[in-house]
Amino acid sequence: MYRIVLIITLFFIGLFADAQSKYETEMTKALTAFGEAKTPDDMEKAAQHFDRIAKVEKENWLPIYYAMFIRSLNAFSLDKDKAIKSVDELEGLYSGLEAMKDADKSEVLTLRGLFRTVKVVKDPQTYGMVLSSAIIKDYDDALKINSKNPRAMYLMAQYNMGGAEFWGKDPKEYCPQIENAKTLFGTENKEGFQPKWGEDHVDEILNSTCKK
Repeated sequence: MYRIVLIITLFFIGLFADAQSKYETEMTKALTAFGEAKTPDDMEKAAQHFDRIAKVEKENWLPIYYAMFIRSLNAFSLDKDKAIKSVDELEGLYSGLEAMKDADKSEVLTLRGLFRTVKVVKDPQTYGMVLSSAIIKDYDDALKINSKNPRAMYLMAQYNMGGAEFWGKDPKEYCPQIENAKTLFGTENKEGFQPKWGEDHVDEILNSTCKK
């Protein structure tokens, strides 16, 4: 029912090898491992690297965020039972991430919408009706906090595209939101390790579902 293809683009801005802190060095290593991962095991190893960073950087939301993000992506490749178990574990960690002082609430809500989508993809009969409104609300709330968050915008549009046939709609109805997300990626100004992923996936949707 739903097709999820997540192509991640990671940028490293303002990081110079001769001026890196231990934190920056380890984050760069973990993100590089993530970018080079070819198997679910590789992905899990990258997530575990972020887990180790999080144990040291207890007040920093980003290591936890990336560990959860990677496991969210990984869950899409697992069989149904393992994927649902993984999402349940992520749900258990979510409140701790959300409560962190410096957490970007818009990005955190977007992450929850993403990992909740795994259940709908893996078992639409059980979770489609139960979780769809919650997923859309996560993305909608993320956009209320930051209306310029391209990840929340395109993931909500993509989710609606996935369910369009069920509701008797044309998936192309949501292409304007995908186009808006593309524009927002072009103006996004984030530094360091803040989330920047998603533009490549938007390009893929524009060149497939939204191709004119």
